[in-house]
Amino acid sequence: MNKLVFSWPNGKSGALTTSWDDGNIHDRRLVSIFNKYGIKGTWNLNSGFLDSKVKEGTRKKYLSSKEIKSLFKGHEVAVHTVTHPSLWRSSDSMILSEVVEDRKNLERLTGYPVRGMALPNGGPNDERVKNVLRAAGILHCRPTARGENFELPLDFMYWPVTCHQADDFFSLWEKFMNKSNPDKLFYLWGHSYEFPRDNNWERMEEFGKLTGKKGNIWYATNMEIYNYVTAWRSLSSSVEMTQVENRSGVTVWFKAAGELKKVGPGKILRL
Repeated sequence: MNKLVFSWPNGKSGALTTSWDDGNIHDRRLVSIFNKYGIKGTWNLNSGFLDSKVKEGTRKKYLSSKEIKSLFKGHEVAVHTVTHPSLWRSSDSMILSEVVEDRKNLERLTGYPVRGMALPNGGPNDERVKNVLRAAGILHCRPTARGENFELPLDFMYWPVTCHQADDFFSLWEKFMNKSNPDKLFYLWGHSYEFPRDNNWERMEEFGKLTGKKGNIWYATNMEIYNYVTAWRSLSSSVEMTQVENRSGVTVWFKAAGELKKVGPGKILRL
């Protein structure tokens, strides 16, 4: 009987994804750094704040709605609600309204379905909130909880990160590269406005030099990770594991008897 072992696309040994909240003007500089090093991000936007002036009493200034599509080309735009309430303190109807309205606004700006999300103000692993988010069409959702173990989430609706931008991601990256599990994932999150606040933009340049343009790493958005892992988990096989069917819309890679294989969308592969 064949044993099928997970692999990232093209047999890559690991994956890197990042996630950034609020839609601050400093996203522009962060996007340029990521594009320079081939790193991808998921940008969780509050559509109610776009086009606004500096928010009273804060350091935040938000992006223009007109630049969203071009700025985040090659990345992912995701939901962060319209006005950034704490969802675990909100009613079901308020959650639904905040999420659906944000989806609608962002979909008009991007031209594609927006089905990822980050929880505003973080929050607990709340089944009530997750059920409402699923009803609103959300497929993956990121809290602020840290895993630091490079594991894939058991539940994409509460997807812990590896670390925050202020953490020692240099030593964590070293640990990550030394891990041998085939499904290892490094997940960084933060806010772009923290870099000018802390006067440490050089950290992201160093992060790009350290992690970017590695031939053995898959650089992906949160949604690309979700789609790929969900496709892997959904593979159908014969009882004797001699045939594998891929009913998803993406090509899935895996190893069988130590040999790298792939099965295309809607295809059956005989092993």
